[in-house]
Amino acid sequence: MVLLTHSTVSVIVSTGIFFLFTSLLFLSGYALQQQSVRNIQHAIRPPDQAKAAGHLYKRSTQDPLSYLDTDADQERQELQPESTPGATGNYAYLQLLSEPDPSNICSAILFFKQLSTAGTAIQDHLFMYPQEWDTMSLSKPIAAALSLLRAASLKYGIWLLPIDMTAATSAGYTTTDTKLLRLGQIQFMQYDGVLYLQTPGMLLDSAKLDAMLLSRPLPLRHDKSRIESYNNEAWIPVPLRSERDADLPPVYLITVNNIDNGHIEARGHIPNVSLDGFGRIVTGPWGVQLAYDGNHDQDKQPGYVFFERDNEGQVKWAHNPLFGSWRAQQYEVCDGLDLDDVMVDHDDEYDT
Repeated sequence: MVLLTHSTVSVIVSTGIFFLFTSLLFLSGYALQQQSVRNIQHAIRPPDQAKAAGHLYKRSTQDPLSYLDTDADQERQELQPESTPGATGNYAYLQLLSEPDPSNICSAILFFKQLSTAGTAIQDHLFMYPQEWDTMSLSKPIAAALSLLRAASLKYGIWLLPIDMTAATSAGYTTTDTKLLRLGQIQFMQYDGVLYLQTPGMLLDSAKLDAMLLSRPLPLRHDKSRIESYNNEAWIPVPLRSERDADLPPVYLITVNNIDNGHIEARGHIPNVSLDGFGRIVTGPWGVQLAYDGNHDQDKQPGYVFFERDNEGQVKWAHNPLFGSWRAQQYEVCDGLDLDDVMVDHDDEYDT
């Protein structure tokens, strides 16, 4: 048995108190430091990420691609009125690819170049693609096309949107255009409307293309007090069915809005092709007026022409009067690539 003197007990108590207060002081300082770090991270976070973090959509545990789609929901909640759309709205043009085809990438570059040089009232031009393209090993033609795309993004003001497809691929889904858009359209919350246009294709008249967004009221968010939101003469509701369809309509209007409790409302529409003039703004090659046609009328020319593809994904040149001009202009924006010789095969698409 060891007897402790009064001085020894005092030393032990004093030491214990010293370590206790030192530990409390350290923990307090650490907590303040972490709070400061979080504040700094929030302050320097890009605006689009901050916005997305504040408006997370609710995904089903059964399907990582699903969230509220009010075009398919008959029980819509009443929302606050919105202003009528016009030239002062915030709009964007979108092209996207889920497969890295060099010719299609060059066609997208050409489209954005034409928008930039011809002039357009729509300021934002978006290109969406799977994020894995930035890290995976790709064939030389694909890598060269992507390098040209990145250079063009600086030259022509293209916003590149790499989308993380892990939520889909980890659930066993294949990467398709519709799934890419499903996961990526959360990026559109800052816009009143985003107009997707299929690539490959060719811009003929940017003013006519602008008119598709600016000349008529858009559906935008569902609102019982605004008839154009649910009974629109120019735009027909077509919900995005990524679990069923692989391809998007050639022209597709997307609106994404925050509703409540972390949910978002995503709506998709196609133009009413039966509406005089409006339905011919974006067409296939059959809508092009030929110069030697006796009924040729420049006013009846479309604004944008999307091209048909064969079963191998290659552009059909037959009955396409724009094919030669389109190919020549592709070579201008993708100098050094032999686009006529590049045949993308899914088995040989990537380097091993």
